[in-house]
Amino acid sequence: MKTLRNILYFVCISLLFIACEKQEDAFAEQTLFLRHKGADMPIWVRGNTASNKIVLYLHGGPGDCAMCYRHYLKGLENDVAVAYWDQRVAGASSGKVDPKTLNYAQFGEDTELVVKLLRNQYPNAQIYLLGHSFGVELTWQFLTTGNNQKLVSGAIVVNGIFSSYRWLHHMREWVLREAALQQKTDIATYTQERPVTPENTVAYDWEKLYRHMLDLGGNPVSLYSDKKFVVNYAFFSPNTALAQFTHGKAYADYSKNQVIRYERGDLLKNVRIPVALFWGKKDGVVPIEVGYETQALLTNAPTTFVTFDNAWHEPFVSETDKFVQEVLEFVK
Repeated sequence: MKTLRNILYFVCISLLFIACEKQEDAFAEQTLFLRHKGADMPIWVRGNTASNKIVLYLHGGPGDCAMCYRHYLKGLENDVAVAYWDQRVAGASSGKVDPKTLNYAQFGEDTELVVKLLRNQYPNAQIYLLGHSFGVELTWQFLTTGNNQKLVSGAIVVNGIFSSYRWLHHMREWVLREAALQQKTDIATYTQERPVTPENTVAYDWEKLYRHMLDLGGNPVSLYSDKKFVVNYAFFSPNTALAQFTHGKAYADYSKNQVIRYERGDLLKNVRIPVALFWGKKDGVVPIEVGYETQALLTNAPTTFVTFDNAWHEPFVSETDKFVQEVLEFVK
């Protein structure tokens, strides 16, 4: 009997060990690094790698962080893996980066290398891009360059632009509508006197228009008013506040000389992989009309459009559960 008990004990322990091993294999906590052109960029892979589906999160900014937003995206990790990548001069990335590398071509190249690194580490996995705000610009940069779109299975774009001119045009229209509704005659007069044209986009004082948009309630949600987000940011994110608030200086020239010249609209017809457009309906930062115009330009891509009626620029903040559900619906 004692021998039998020992055998049963050994079998149970062995089964437990195998179960734990499978659990570890299924749910990854792997940290990768892309070292390229002076930047050391971390990629944290978290979640269900056994699903053979990886969602690569392309964060906003420029100069924001990826793992900061795990607080809202973590719900994805039971079903798929999520790769959180801090772009060059962003989040917890480091290195000695030449400011001249802060351009769309370089960001697109970095994205390509991250995708290839993930494909090398997880050769059986399908990769889906999840770009938010500035991350949408990286999505279009990547997908409309060479044969890059063959490297991924789909893309989700969230409240982001394809053209600086069309962005400013629609933000100005949003400001005019809201100024009239809220009877803000000073803002209405200022905006009416300053039309946006393709010719004046580069010189346009978009920062003043942006401030008026925020004054009219274009994005009233503050991440830092969410205590759980703050705790996650402070104690469970590899990003540091010191890095976060010093990165912005590096992007001063980038915002003036790169962002305001962004234009990929004519190239969207070349995208042929499935694309989902997620939009916070109340957003004044990138109004929903930009999303509708984006979908119209994707003439050769299967598209779906999901609206978040109670959300602004970050629908994953205001409608977290629905956002997670819709991402999984698209990926699956």
